[in-house]
Amino acid sequence: MRYAALTDLAQAMPPDVLTRLASDDPMATAPDAPIVDAALAHADARIDAALASAGATLPDPPPAVIRHLAVQLARGWLYARRPEGMDYPEAIRREMEAAQKMLDAIAAGRLRIGAAGHPSGTLEVVPGSRARDWGMLA
Repeated sequence: MRYAALTDLAQAMPPDVLTRLASDDPMATAPDAPIVDAALAHADARIDAALASAGATLPDPPPAVIRHLAVQLARGWLYARRPEGMDYPEAIRREMEAAQKMLDAIAAGRLRIGAAGHPSGTLEVVPGSRARDWGMLA
């Protein structure tokens, strides 16, 4: 299942940054679709792996927090394509760390998304776990 789209990425970063990160042509005026697709597929795979580890499934349509997580992960993947020697901006590094903590919490069953008895857009912290253990949500 595709959790985010190019339009979601375009809302998360300036168009020129998205084009530079998702194109190998320095003269490009738009991001390359195959590169964006690869970034989104990477995000989908990481989310699916966390859900599978927890034995969880998402409601259809998935909650907005999953779209946001997919955008964070795809954006980080695009930044990782940067030439060697260039580092993540600090804000992207923090976002990636928070996304990883959230994935870990989902996989460990400490965070349920769209849990039974809860609206599909909600998060449920499992009793006995602490939100600060898995980072920010937004």
